Amino acid sequence: MSAPRHEMILASAGAGKTYALTRRFVRLLAAGAEPERIVALTFTRKAAGEFFDQILQQLATAAVDPAQARKLAREIDAPQLGPAGFLRLLRRMVEAMPRL
Repeated sequence: MSAPRHEMILASAGAGKTYALTRRFVRLLAAGAEPERIVALTFTRKAAGEFFDQILQQLATAAVDPAQARKLAREIDAPQLGPAGFLRLLRRMVEAMPRL
């Protein structure tokens, strides 16, 4: 996994920003970043809620479905992660929720 760098994603509605941001967030989690140390900014509360929901959904799905775990692991460049690894990441997110 390459070293993370700051990144800004600018695009119009429907261009895949949420997809790109959620994958990046999960990738940073998998690399060991603490959830409360990752900053993702958006312009509306609705978009922020969708972003957060999508992260939890991706982690939960990968935690119970080996095929989805392989797919997400490949997309975030963390092939060593399986369902148990995604369950640990989901647990970290849920435990961090009061601090986010």
